[in-house]
Amino acid sequence: MVSSEKNLYDILEISADASPVAIKSAYRKLARKYHPDVNSGNSACIKKFKEITEAYEILSDEEKKKNYDLLRGFYKHEETQAKRKQANKAYKESQNFEEETKKEEPEFSNIFNDILEGFKKTTGKKNFEQKQAYPEKGSDVFTDISITFSEALKGTTRKINILHTQKCPNCEGRKFINGTKCPVCGGLGEQSVYKKLSVKIPPNVKNGSKIRIANEGNKGYNGGKNGDLYLKIKIENSDIFKFEGLNILCAIPITPSEAVLGASINIPTIEGNVLMKIMPNTHSGQKFRLSGQGLKGNDGKYGDMIVTVNIEIPKDLSQKEKELYEELKNLSKKDIRENLFNGNS
Repeated sequence: MVSSEKNLYDILEISADASPVAIKSAYRKLARKYHPDVNSGNSACIKKFKEITEAYEILSDEEKKKNYDLLRGFYKHEETQAKRKQANKAYKESQNFEEETKKEEPEFSNIFNDILEGFKKTTGKKNFEQKQAYPEKGSDVFTDISITFSEALKGTTRKINILHTQKCPNCEGRKFINGTKCPVCGGLGEQSVYKKLSVKIPPNVKNGSKIRIANEGNKGYNGGKNGDLYLKIKIENSDIFKFEGLNILCAIPITPSEAVLGASINIPTIEGNVLMKIMPNTHSGQKFRLSGQGLKGNDGKYGDMIVTVNIEIPKDLSQKEKELYEELKNLSKKDIRENLFNGNS
């Protein structure tokens, strides 16, 4: 605290009857001139900056300024006594006192003690609390979380590390302490900290959907509620499954004989394996739709599974299989590439 021997008005280079606007203007002018960052940490400037900051903290606060003015004699004692008499008389009249009693004024030494007590109480308050007079809700936090196809279908529980922002516990958001940057937050007024959470992912969650976790965002101020945490779901594509809205896209290999003759093959879906019928003469790249076998939407309806079949020749064919393919080649008279040369489409 500024020494009681110093005149705060002289420190800010203003008169005792300066208005709040003039006090603020004088402080800003001097703060820019003596700020440690501007003067490369000069010790004299740091000391001066500390003085003007502490002087401004007192003179910019109505209650502190009043106490200081009384303490230094900027208010006349006789005027103070008259005001106290008038206030006491009004109080007694409002309470319907039947008799007027003689009031004794306290000694000036008592007033002096009250002033000092007021300084102890008011100077204990932090700038951050004075500026943040009303509860303020913390900001929301957004992050992505990746899950597998199986986890999207069945649901899962994930442990995640979330980065939160909170008020610096050292400077309590003021950024500076005694005219220098807070060593804990580096003058930011806030800190970033990690918090571990166990998050439940519901089954049948769709790609791009958001899960809200209340009160797990950034911390609120002055009793305000914490923000919320929002998790954006990203379902990892596999070699077989991909996602398109509520639809599941699936690529399935089939053999040449299945494509030519037709077959019933097992397809993995949300509800387990189902039989899908392959029609005779199916070509590679042909699509089949399994209605209602996709992901569940917010309206309770399901998307579809769209299956693309690709004809693949098995590896390591046996000698007998190769002989049969040779026989098929000799039996086939159709040139499937003739349209490439005769100009027909």
